[in-house]
Amino acid sequence: MSMSMYKSAALVLCLGVTGCAMTLAPLPASDAKEQVIAAERAFAKTMADRDHTAFAQYVSDEAVFFSGPTPLRGKQAVVDYWARFYSKPNAPFSWEPKEVEVLDSGGLRSARVL
Repeated sequence: MSMSMYKSAALVLCLGVTGCAMTLAPLPASDAKEQVIAAERAFAKTMADRDHTAFAQYVSDEAVFFSGPTPLRGKQAVVDYWARFYSKPNAPFSWEPKEVEVLDSGGLRSARVL
């Protein structure tokens, strides 16, 4: 997998994760955005720390990730597939939230990452 594919996979991953494994409480938009940014940074840290167990804690049982030729459905499928990115001593990619959007209802929060 090329570096751009890794980054694309990470982008899609992050878009899915911010809304998947977090309990969404009603918050003002600015607070909700800060919550997403904090979650994205903590999630990205699992890659930097090479901590696959911590990664799994961010993945919802209902997760759908578009990180390969077919969508991965469910936590176990995602965690199993992404184990390959945690198997070597050096992280194959990293990311940081660049833009965060929150629906007015707060029911969907997503981040675009680099």
